[in-house]
Amino acid sequence: MNSPDHYAILELTPDATDAEIKRRYRKLMREVHPDANAHDPQATRKAARLNVAFETLGDAGKRRAYDELHHPRSKNGRRHYEFVAEQPDWEDIVAESVTTRKPVHVHSVEPVIGPGEIEVDMADLRSQARVRRRITVTNLCDCTLTGDVSTSEPWVWGPVGRLAVKPGASVEFDVEIVARKVTFPGISRVIFVTRDLTGVVPVKITGYAPKLRRTYPATEAAYVPPRRRRAPRAR
Repeated sequence: MNSPDHYAILELTPDATDAEIKRRYRKLMREVHPDANAHDPQATRKAARLNVAFETLGDAGKRRAYDELHHPRSKNGRRHYEFVAEQPDWEDIVAESVTTRKPVHVHSVEPVIGPGEIEVDMADLRSQARVRRRITVTNLCDCTLTGDVSTSEPWVWGPVGRLAVKPGASVEFDVEIVARKVTFPGISRVIFVTRDLTGVVPVKITGYAPKLRRTYPATEAAYVPPRRRRAPRAR
């Protein structure tokens, strides 16, 4: 009598991971459990088959032994590697299982991101709660630039979402410098990141002068504490 195929019972292949086996067992058990299928006379038998399959495949040692006996060419059995090593074209078999990486795109002309630097004077921050500055990304290549905008400091806010720049086109977006959040020395960066390009625009706060602490000249006079004024008595 042939033994049941536990992978077929769980509707999986021998290459399934442990997490996939656990998820599929729970999903199928919810569907065939006798408590949820009182009208199905085969529900108890189906649940028992699922339990046996999961007890075998859910345990690493039992699964390894099962794979070596019933699925010697599966990735989970040690015989898989022995089988590949015995083949004359083993190099081709290994190469087919390795996914090729897509080459990085090289721009025919580098995109231009401007301005080269953003400067915001403290006088503008004192008069406005938020100061806006515009950045332009120009795509001079024949590809489509798709990227995101991020900033290095929380007092610079950029646009939310992904930007796409078509070939030969330009995209403009505003960044905001939030006055009450500025910390000094007041240097930040706006970064436009794509899969094959990282553009940086520095942001600098100018016109900042720290407050000088007031100092008093030294004196040889004795220190006289101030007199404490007494509150008038109520009559």
